[in-house]
Amino acid sequence: MPLEQAKQLILKAKNISIIPSQTNEPESLTAALALFYTLKELRKNVNLIVEGFPEKIKFLTPSVDFISTPKNFVISIPKNVADVSQIYYEKNEEHLKIHLSTEKGTLKKEQISFYYAEAKPDLVITVGIRDFKKELENTLDSFGFLLGSPILNIDTANSPVENKKFGSVNLLEDKSISEITASLIKSVDEKLIVKNSADCLLSGLILYYENFQSQKTNPGIFKMSSELMEKGADYHAIVHNLNGTTKKVI
Repeated sequence: MPLEQAKQLILKAKNISIIPSQTNEPESLTAALALFYTLKELRKNVNLIVEGFPEKIKFLTPSVDFISTPKNFVISIPKNVADVSQIYYEKNEEHLKIHLSTEKGTLKKEQISFYYAEAKPDLVITVGIRDFKKELENTLDSFGFLLGSPILNIDTANSPVENKKFGSVNLLEDKSISEITASLIKSVDEKLIVKNSADCLLSGLILYYENFQSQKTNPGIFKMSSELMEKGADYHAIVHNLNGTTKKVI
């Protein structure tokens, strides 16, 4: 079963990178945040790789100090292009300038590569990503250290765009990403759903089901929402932050 396989991947991994879709916003982002808080509860080393968050869900995000980001940045110059003989840098309050002196060859900016040199994670979790290669095609130079790691691919199966099933385990179901993520967390340990993760999961449900006005809303969604509120999710505060209003669930 994919759910059991996904659970085992998480339990065995120590270093985990989470990559939410930046184009399938914002539910993939709220689910990724729920996983981030959950994995922190499990004492995992978690790296959340995201360009940014929409203003309306920033109330869910942890402080920058709480997010682990790649820190080892590499500048690479092919030796057959230019022979670098000397390197020095200038650093002030506004800029860091790196100076290179070459003995042979002519160096052009398009010949210089920039990327992170990080330890390969034990597990990569993608959230809402349908095509891993396409999603990251413009950033793989920077995040090449992710390649070759096992991938847990979490996505809804009811999207008009078919998921490419690129993961070692593909957790694809005909429901919202928030529901899939909640099931995964519960399979590990239901006690892991605490206020932070509950807020994120309920926010995802509110976004996906249009504050429960969508025709796709079913009784199970109200039950799940109630359970999340029992775990500490603040429905009124979430709706206020998402929409600037405090409508009641009908």
